[in-house]
Amino acid sequence: MGKISRHFALAMCLALCSLSVLANDKDDPTSKSTSAVTSTTGESWLNHLHRSFGDTSMGKTGRLGPPPSESGETAGWQMGLLPVFATTSTLHGADLYRLNCQGCHGEAGLGAPPEIHSVIDPVRSTSVPLILARMKKSGMDMSTGAAAELARQSQNALLQRLHSGGQDMPSFSQLNDAEVRALIAYLNQLAGVPGAKQLAVTETPVRVGELIVKSTCHTCHDATGPNPNAQQLEDGAIPPLETLTTRVDQMELIRKVTSGAPVTMGTPPTPHRGRMPVFFYLTNSEAADVYLYLTSYPPSQSLASDETITGVQQNAGGNAAAGSGTAATALTPPSFSAPAPPAQKAQANTPTTSDGIPDWVVTLLLIALGGAVATVIAGGMGFAAYELTRLGRQGKYHNVVHAETEEAGRRRRDLVAH
Repeated sequence: MGKISRHFALAMCLALCSLSVLANDKDDPTSKSTSAVTSTTGESWLNHLHRSFGDTSMGKTGRLGPPPSESGETAGWQMGLLPVFATTSTLHGADLYRLNCQGCHGEAGLGAPPEIHSVIDPVRSTSVPLILARMKKSGMDMSTGAAAELARQSQNALLQRLHSGGQDMPSFSQLNDAEVRALIAYLNQLAGVPGAKQLAVTETPVRVGELIVKSTCHTCHDATGPNPNAQQLEDGAIPPLETLTTRVDQMELIRKVTSGAPVTMGTPPTPHRGRMPVFFYLTNSEAADVYLYLTSYPPSQSLASDETITGVQQNAGGNAAAGSGTAATALTPPSFSAPAPPAQKAQANTPTTSDGIPDWVVTLLLIALGGAVATVIAGGMGFAAYELTRLGRQGKYHNVVHAETEEAGRRRRDLVAH
């Protein structure tokens, strides 16, 4: 009986451990890295903060376009420099930083204090060696375990800020898991974290355009709204994203983004140096990707219209380079939803685990294993009930026999006595 019980307990432990492993693997956030391309929605971040363009450093690069020339020629712009189009492109962490972060935090990540904080110290706080070195320099002793706990808390805070934003910082929920890993790996390198290595992801042109628009352009530009006239522009109005592709063509947008261009403002309308910063760190192809994204996925007013999928981004994590930074060990992927264009059908995207196994296969395995565990439990309970009943019957039988034996002995004693 004891041997059977031990075997039963061992089988239960193995089954439950297997179920736990499969469940954890299925829920592992690093196993899902695809994301849907969605249209840009809602008000700009500056309007969300009720902050004017002139009262902020957000989205500023420190460079403005050229003043209007007397001849009206496009000085400083070579129209022959056409963008190079490709089906996919490989972006490293430094590229993701350019597209998503540099417009506010600058090339070195130092920000524009006191409005925009540096990213360097928060990233360094995720490194155990740097925490220990800092504590030692200040004359305080700290165990490796305590430093590791502080690093873990700092890492969680950094990821939370990246995914959910903060009081003055917008969220970057458009980034998928592979992009977040590559970005944080570069932030580690930028902050001088020991052992930091850059990672790479493969992106489509429309995805590159989406990242630039949502992370940089949407800082100042509302998604939708009326197209301002020349006087409204001079008064500080900023055109919405939905009218940019009607105001300029692709080449004009590339010029405006990468080199700057005069704009017509005032009454009467006259050429002026534009207020829009020059994003000199974006390539012509990346600026062309912005135009492609805005024309392929027109901005919408709110998320209420984003009910169906408009497109599925290629797996950006499947081609990520090996290696990771100190802070990129446990990521929580954002959720995505996307609208479908009228002329397209929603494309199905079958989620897979990190091993390439479809989620439905894992689900069936979990159901089968759960059924097996339930069967084992039921069998064990049935076996235990049977044993208890059998032992009860044996005990009752022994009691009857014992009573009859006692009665027979008493009778023999009575006969001898008489």
